[in-house]
Amino acid sequence: MLAVHAHPDDESRSTGGILAHYARQGVRIVLVTCTSGELGDMPGGVKPGELNHHPQAVAARRRAQLNAACDVLGVTDLELLGYHDSGETGEVPPGAFCSIPVETAAGRVAALIEHFRPQVVVTHDHHNPHQHRDHVHAARVAQHAVKETGIPAKLYLEAHDSLATTTIDTSGVADVKRKALHCYESQSLIGKLTAQQRFAAESYIRAIDTTNAPLPETDLFAGITHHGPDLPRW
Repeated sequence: MLAVHAHPDDESRSTGGILAHYARQGVRIVLVTCTSGELGDMPGGVKPGELNHHPQAVAARRRAQLNAACDVLGVTDLELLGYHDSGETGEVPPGAFCSIPVETAAGRVAALIEHFRPQVVVTHDHHNPHQHRDHVHAARVAQHAVKETGIPAKLYLEAHDSLATTTIDTSGVADVKRKALHCYESQSLIGKLTAQQRFAAESYIRAIDTTNAPLPETDLFAGITHHGPDLPRW
């Protein structure tokens, strides 16, 4: 499985349940993080543009938090694209992720897909207009890369509404997801996620499928009968 996320912490907040769930089953988990998250909060809730907000310090802190969360979730391979965080609102910084052409960023993700040859790819939902602009861009990049390579059997988008086609029971790893979220104490994620009640289950929209597995699903790997490649780390 390969997950494409915009910022450090998205993997825990959005897909932490399935990453931990499938890692426990022995699935190789590849995480692609597109930006360094420079425009996240400083400790104490200091926002971008405020006095004492230092983007590079935020990026370094979030990278350390990301590494810790990956260890908790069981992520096998972490790939950092290193683009600049675009920020949620306001003027887009020069060279920020959402200003990079989809084809350019997708080429880098496609190279990772060609190397790891994942059966399943998961990402944000680019149809949701209320999402962070980097989330929308990451989803478009991931979908372009999947189509370009034709390697993954399935592509899933994170779902927050009744359009979900696939719901995974993640109650058995709820404690793991909470522990991963606690790695990001500077981003105050626990309270936000508790309100969304995404510990017991995570829902997804099946956007690309070559298996013809019947819907609705309770397994991202439904319909996949072959084993993925046994690759060494590079």
